[in-house]
Amino acid sequence: MVERAPGAVTLPEQTEVIVVGGGPAGTTAATIAAQQGRCVMLFERERFPRFHVGESLIPETFWTLKRLGMVERLRGSRFVEKHSVQFVNEKGLLSAPFYFVDHRDDESSQTWQVRRAEFDEMMLRNAESHGVKVHEGMRVLEVLFDGTRATGVRVTDEAG
Repeated sequence: MVERAPGAVTLPEQTEVIVVGGGPAGTTAATIAAQQGRCVMLFERERFPRFHVGESLIPETFWTLKRLGMVERLRGSRFVEKHSVQFVNEKGLLSAPFYFVDHRDDESSQTWQVRRAEFDEMMLRNAESHGVKVHEGMRVLEVLFDGTRATGVRVTDEAG
């Protein structure tokens, strides 16, 4: 059930999973649940695209992105491909470059430098393409319980 402050809206009986938050973690959880045949609703308080810090993907994200169906979207995007990393310390000294292919000789040795606003929206739309029902501009105020079992959420829209 979704209670909309001050009224109430009942979810369809088939809703099995409610995800709060439309960033990479929320869209990943929602997409995987939808891929497993679950009826998923996702609530995000902001409207996308929205600014967020964090732009550098690492090779360890590759296989999860592939599972989500995101790799082809990323390959078709304007994001810069990334094959290595190099760090600068507080004195301005550069570390030796770390080439991903030297440590993983497979397709995960390439990743991307992304703009989070665009990447997060891409992830959100990907979740929708897998059947996730996305509600932007809806803030979850409270998780509703029946005993110890979560049964729904109370939400408000941008107007409050």
